[in-house]
Formats: sequence, structure tokens, C-alpha cells
Amino acid sequence: MAVGVSLCWLSAGAAPIQGAATRVLWPNDFTPDYVTAVAWIRTGRAWQGWPAVLDRATANDYAQSLHARGVRLLGPYYVHPPPALLIVLPLAAFSYSTAVVLWLALSLALLALLAILLGPLSAEAGLPLRPPLLFLLLLFWPPVLTNLQLGQWSIILAVALAAGHRAWERGDHRRGAGWMGVAAALKLTPLLLLPFLFLRDRRAALRFVLVFAGLCLLALPLGGPTAWVALLRESGPNTVAWQTYWHNTLSLNGLWSRLFAGGEFAHPLVASPSVARALVLVSALCLLGIAAFATRGLTGASTDRERARDHEGCVLALWYILVVVLNPLGWPHYAILLLLPAALAARAARANADQPARALAGGGLALLSIPKEALLLIAGPLPASPLRGLALSAHLLGALLLFASAARGAIRSKETDA
Repeated sequence: MAVGVSLCWLSAGAAPIQGAATRVLWPNDFTPDYVTAVAWIRTGRAWQGWPAVLDRATANDYAQSLHARGVRLLGPYYVHPPPALLIVLPLAAFSYSTAVVLWLALSLALLALLAILLGPLSAEAGLPLRPPLLFLLLLFWPPVLTNLQLGQWSIILAVALAAGHRAWERGDHRRGAGWMGVAAALKLTPLLLLPFLFLRDRRAALRFVLVFAGLCLLALPLGGPTAWVALLRESGPNTVAWQTYWHNTLSLNGLWSRLFAGGEFAHPLVASPSVARALVLVSALCLLGIAAFATRGLTGASTDRERARDHEGCVLALWYILVVVLNPLGWPHYAILLLLPAALAARAARANADQPARALAGGGLALLSIPKEALLLIAGPLPASPLRGLALSAHLLGALLLFASAARGAIRSKETDA
């Protein structure tokens, strides 16, 4: 397993490190966050929509006036929830270059915190790694390099979910749900955790909703209701524009769209967007059904606390994975969010002596470790052909292997309890 993970990890040679090193101070995705924050501070008005300079026709010119880079626009310039801007606003007081360095420093500090949070789970899964070593391994893991290269949010979300899970396992469900609510306010897709919370602990679900709503209300002056309307209105077209892009490696929507919808970045087998949407819906409902069924099985108290913990951990792992794969745009850096469910699935597999589950977890981690650059090399030049383009969904396959491992853990832990 270690050899397999290593071979996948190193399959693109030095390209991931070189890409991150050359672009980490010129990050594509952090730029709209920073530019939007500066535009709002300088020309925005509370409770009003985003400043006019952020329109597609003028946004890149405004960014360059701030000595920031331009970004490729196939959709709106800024499509994040307003609460995310709360974190970026303090950086608007600095120049673009300084803000980039501060964002990088924050990301690295939180990566170290993530190593501390995941360290005990890794040891329980049979891979004892001290936090400093785990931090170094994570630092050079391809999804993390992509996150740093783009200036993305996945490290922040991973820390919020890991902190929430630690509190949950220690019995503080409401605090754990609160951290999950923070993650949802920043990126919305963690809202998928709410069904689990509702089925498992209504008070925790209420805490999740209160934290989420509180952060949304706190950010409401930033763009007012108009910003939320714009987010809902523009998310659909933005998804259609980017869903076949070669970075969309972790999404069910990316797989089916490349095969049956096509677009600027992929040739479909058959050009039928309705078929693609139907397949996304059916596959999503199947996965949601499995997760909901496993959650309904969390009834009664086990006499073995560790078995009960592993059982619930695997059920939660199913929902954590859904947060990633049901996102219509699942970029490679979202794999950072899958480290927690991978550790939970591997821990249960070890406790149950379930070798197939361990193999599934290891295979999933190996596929997630393949650099995006290697996948692009396999897929060939864009627009990708239907068959070669399947390589771009290798990360999705890795996530589904983790899902299968966690599902086995949920079933076997439940059977052992019975």
C-alpha cells in the first residue's frame, strides 16, 4: 500500500512542486477574494450589491490597478458566499503582494493545526506519525500543493471539519456541529452534513443552523441580500462553464458532464446534458440513500465504546465524502477534506480486521495522491476525448473507494455490536 501511494504521489515528478513554487505568490483563486474585499472597502456601500467595478467587463482591469493578476472569466468574477469575505476583509488593508504572503502564512499555520488534529486518528488507523512529520508529508502532498498554488480554502475547511469531529467524538455534539456550521457558512457544501445531524442529534442540528445563520447575518451588510441573490443566480451558469474543466476531478457532475454534456474542455460520447443531469441525480441519490440508511442504524447504545465510536465515525465519514463528491465543481485540492474520512475508515478497518476495507481505503488514498498534472498528461490535450477524459475522474474514483471502505466499516461495526 505504501509503495502504491508513493508511486501515485510521484507520478508527475517535480511538476506539482514547481507549479506551486512558481504561482504561490501569484495565486489565481485568492485574487478575486482579495480584489472583492478591496473593492467593497473602497467603493462599496452596506446592504448594497457588490461594487460595479467587479462586473465581468471591468473586474480584471480593476484587479490590475491593484497590482493583482487577471483571472480567466467564463462566469462571474466572485461567486463565494458573503461570510467568506469576513476572513479576507482584514487583508484589504495591505497591498496585494503582502496579502498573498499573509494568506499563505495562514494556510501553512492551519495546515500544521490540521496535522495535530489528524495525528491521533492516523495513529489509531495504524500509521503513527508525529505532527511535525505529518505536517511535512501534507505540505508536499499534491492536493495541498494545488491549494497553496491557487490560494484556496480547502485547508481552512478541513481544519473546521476536523475540529468539529474531534469535539463530536469527545461527546460535545453541539460544539462539533458549531464547527461544521462555520465550514458551511464559508463554502455552503458542508450544508450536506445537516441531514446527519438532524437524524442523530436535533440539538446539535439546531446549533449548526444557528451558527450558520449567525455568520450569514453578520456578513449581510457585505453586499446585502443582493449578494446572495447573485450567488444563487450565477452559480448555475458558472458550474456549466467550468464543469468539464480538467481540474474538476472529484465531482460526480464532472464525470457525467464530460461523458454526456461536453463543453469547451471535453468532447462527449453523446451530447445530451439532460442525460448527464439525470445520471448525476441518480448517482447522488444512491450515495445519499446509503449514508441516510447507515445513519438510521445509529440506534441504541453499544456496550463497547470504541466499537460505537468507530461505527459512528464511519457513518460520519460517508457524509464528509458526500460534501466533496456532490459538489458540482470538485477541484483536486478538495481532497484535503477527504483525509478525515480516510482516517476514520482506516481506523475502523483496522479495529475490525477488515482487510478489504483497508485495501479500499489505501487504494482511495493512492488515487487521491495522483497529481492533477499526471491526470492531464493521461487525458491528453483539451478538449479531452471521452475515453481518455475518464482519467480526469481518477480522484472521484478514489473518493468512492473511501466511501465503500467507510460503508463496510459502518456495517461491520454495527454487526459486531449486535
